[in-house]
Amino acid sequence: KVRMWTDRTGAFKVEAQFLSCANGKIRLFKTNGVKIDVPTQKMCIEDLKYIEQETG
Repeated sequence: KVRMWTDRTGAFKVEAQFLSCANGKIRLFKTNGVKIDVPTQKMCIEDLKYIEQETG
C-alpha cells in the first residue's frame, strides 16, 4: 500500500510503500522503484503509529 510518509519537521515527504522496520530503521519502497532506509526517530508520530499497526 503506497502512502505519503513525512518526517518530524514536515519538510521531508515521500510517497512510498512500507517494507519493513529493523535495527531502528524503516525500509520504504518509493514509487520510482528506489528502496530507502529512514531512521525511526526522524519519522512523524503518525507514521510510527501506522508502522505499529502494520507490524503488530
